[in-house]
Amino acid sequence: MLSRQESVTGWIAVSDEVERDLRLLRSGHSIIGGHWNSTTESIFGVFYYPDAVRLLARNALIGDGSERALQIGLGIGVSARSLHEQNVRVDVVEIDPAVYKAATEYFFLPKNLNGVHLQDGRQFIDEAPASTYDYIVHDVFTGGSVPSSLFSQSAVAQLKRILKPDGVLAMNYVGVPSDTRTLHHVAHTIRTAFPHVRCFAETTGDLDTMTNMMFFASPEPVEFDISRDVIEAMGRDSIRARMLVDMEKKEIRTDGYNAEDVRPITDDWNPLPEWQVDTAIQHWKAMREMFPSEYWLNY
Repeated sequence: MLSRQESVTGWIAVSDEVERDLRLLRSGHSIIGGHWNSTTESIFGVFYYPDAVRLLARNALIGDGSERALQIGLGIGVSARSLHEQNVRVDVVEIDPAVYKAATEYFFLPKNLNGVHLQDGRQFIDEAPASTYDYIVHDVFTGGSVPSSLFSQSAVAQLKRILKPDGVLAMNYVGVPSDTRTLHHVAHTIRTAFPHVRCFAETTGDLDTMTNMMFFASPEPVEFDISRDVIEAMGRDSIRARMLVDMEKKEIRTDGYNAEDVRPITDDWNPLPEWQVDTAIQHWKAMREMFPSEYWLNY
């Protein structure tokens, strides 16, 4: 155990596992990030999916410091660090100061990001200036569920408002791909603000198992250009390159629903807390399978 403190979202702990040579960031009963100590690459490859926001066919990959990105929900800072290293000016919104502290002290999150806002994500997007960001990375899952207020129609409208006219949103939703009721309602809600939406799963091997599903949304078509030159520049053998090369093979179709069967999730009608009960149970079991009971009971 490298650090442990009680904070606004529960106990935040950093620990090393010697056997697999990895470092973990834990929030309560969730692992919210980790890296391989030998390479500092993320142990969860799906956290590299948001890098694809810069790999759209229409992008010129300027890299001159003029691009701006917002990350809502930090974890160990995989996306923030990656975009920062690509010369994108990154703002971070994280509700828990202890998570930010852990990311900088133990997971190499740069301390010279464009801005760090330790506050509620919904409050930030409600108050942020319009047309500010080229990219928004939205990843707020923890404890087996997502903060439902950040998945409502009003929240999505605010995300659209603070994006530039051709900006791109990458929104991670953790759930079960075969739970089409929830998936279609989330997708339909995103489409109330963005006409072009695609979704890619971390894994499609078992559609009844909880997984990360990354939505990409934009006013413009979401077509990627993950070329050989781009992958070579990343390092062909890197986890990031391998995940991005395979991402489009794992697309989950979210447009095959009857519009009469779904409605936008709103601040007044938000069924996600109820619908995520099964996901929370799966998450609890998955954490217990990933690491022994002693890890959870002793720390």
